[in-house]
Amino acid sequence: MYTAEDILLGRERRIEYQEKLVEKYKMPILVIRVNYPGINKDNHFSQEITVIMEQIICEIFSYSIHYKIMTTTAEGPIVIMCINKSARDIKLMALDIEDKHLLGRCVDLDVYDEKGKSISRGDFGLGMRKCYICDDIAHNCVRSKKHSKEEVEGFIKSKFAEYMEKLHSK
Repeated sequence: MYTAEDILLGRERRIEYQEKLVEKYKMPILVIRVNYPGINKDNHFSQEITVIMEQIICEIFSYSIHYKIMTTTAEGPIVIMCINKSARDIKLMALDIEDKHLLGRCVDLDVYDEKGKSISRGDFGLGMRKCYICDDIAHNCVRSKKHSKEEVEGFIKSKFAEYMEKLHSK
């Protein structure tokens, strides 16, 4: 079992690794992480959702991915890709998935340009992501612990179940 400190340390190590990738490949990076609450971020749901998102993104950028690694740390399962496309184009695709895909609300698709600078929703004139339980800004809900861990887990599990049901009914 991980601690909150392990999660912060895992994040720091991931950022250091991303910086090395930017130095080596000199191209944008996309990072896939599941927005799973609490400290047990490595579980069946986060693993499955990460694999699904990784497959979708690999399909979209199949000929442009120069490096890809999937790993699991205290942050949960993570995919890091170096993609030879413009960071803005990658972020536009990421925003589309986050906003429109059934599992999009469950993930963070972070994009960094070829210099390692994060590309945000604000760079496109978009507001911060909304909470998937209420209509507040997600960041506010996380900071204030407005929703219980069980409530957030329930949302993720129900979206995953809905996705699997749609997948198998085709």
